[in-house]
Amino acid sequence: MQRIALFNIECYSSSEAIISFIEEHNDKIAIVVTTGSKHGNLLQQIITNYRRSGFDFVIYLTYNFIFYFLLIYLSQLASSITGHKRKHFTISEICHKYQIHHVETSNINGQDIIAELKQANLDLIVIYFFDQIIKKQIIQIPKKAVINVHAALLPECKGLFPVLYSAFKNDRKFGITIHEIVDTSIDSGAILAQEKLEVDNTDYSILTLDKLVNNQGIGLLSSVIKNFDYYYLKRTPQMLGGSYFSFPTKSDIKIVQKQGFSLVNFQEFLSDCFE
Repeated sequence: MQRIALFNIECYSSSEAIISFIEEHNDKIAIVVTTGSKHGNLLQQIITNYRRSGFDFVIYLTYNFIFYFLLIYLSQLASSITGHKRKHFTISEICHKYQIHHVETSNINGQDIIAELKQANLDLIVIYFFDQIIKKQIIQIPKKAVINVHAALLPECKGLFPVLYSAFKNDRKFGITIHEIVDTSIDSGAILAQEKLEVDNTDYSILTLDKLVNNQGIGLLSSVIKNFDYYYLKRTPQMLGGSYFSFPTKSDIKIVQKQGFSLVNFQEFLSDCFE
């Protein structure tokens, strides 16, 4: 049986997909590593993001990385009041449920993390919505490969916020790509599998589209996990060119909004708790 490590930064965009993956493959997952507290204070991060990307983008990040935990609390509260099945859980809770080792770190390449990963006797490392660059010592640990789930149709929209950039830099072409990681270059490895996502509602916010695209990745990733040797042998190098993006500028955000997209929608977000 395969032994897998899963890397993730816990947030609204990917939480449903990550928890679904853990529940489906809990017998294979040896360790889950999530990003812990980062250096620098929250106020400084808010100021930096505001100066670079504007107020609306700060709100988007707040929903994704802070209000997400409020959503979990509201889901728990709604469940206790109504008796309905609880929908949202933390990754820590899910790991505890299945007795999976869970580690939080702000330095994925630290010697303590490397030691834990080596001890886990891994076949695969799966990176799914993660914000740290892994180095050679990590890449060399698993017997088979390190693979990354990227929420865009590579080679387009490499880098950060792929769904946002797919919306206005890639003609609203959304999708998911699973590719190999062999070095520290970003989103450039050979592609094992790729799938387009047809969006039937152009009124979705970017945050909701984030979740939809990442949720789509679960079926494709599960297929790759179950038939890894087949997909790995058929992997293909990425075509030259494509595009790479980092944090959006204020003008980027204005363009997105002029094209009819909102970054967040409070009703969409709240309905996710009580539906």
